[in-house]
Amino acid sequence: IIAPVAHGYEKGVPRPMRSGVHNLLNNFNEPIVFLNFLLQLKPGKAVETAARFAINSTIGIGGVVDVARRKPFNLPRRFNGLADTFGYYGVKPGPYFFLPLVGSTTLRDLVGRFGDMLILPAAIGQPYRNPAFSLVTGSLGVLDERIGMDADLERARASGDPYVAAREYYLANRQAEI
Repeated sequence: IIAPVAHGYEKGVPRPMRSGVHNLLNNFNEPIVFLNFLLQLKPGKAVETAARFAINSTIGIGGVVDVARRKPFNLPRRFNGLADTFGYYGVKPGPYFFLPLVGSTTLRDLVGRFGDMLILPAAIGQPYRNPAFSLVTGSLGVLDERIGMDADLERARASGDPYVAAREYYLANRQAEI
């Protein structure tokens, strides 16, 4: 269901607009990244993340343009969430799942994702508490993520056992991220 919609989004929306949406979604998640760097006792990366958020939210037109990654700031986008924090402290991934609308995940990643979705509305409030905001950002996030998955899905389908290939790729990639 999602693949045709994602491909329509990719073909129907110009790349600069999709890039702006991608940057905006990343900017909305920076408070989660910041908090998790604090939980991992990495204050330097937390400060960089806070600076990215401030720069992109102001100079970057609310996060539509990722100004912070460019000169003179040179602040890279780092991915981090509650699942990464769990992994950092030694929580094992648990069983692997391939779920509709979610895709590849593990128990640790699923619990972490759920926790991340609860953190922002509780800690920051608006607009994160607005159901319409959550629906729109969640839907755009799924489409944005799905567009980037085609090469990985083709590689898995071309293997002898697509499920095993997807699982091994996902688990290795998550371990490297953590």
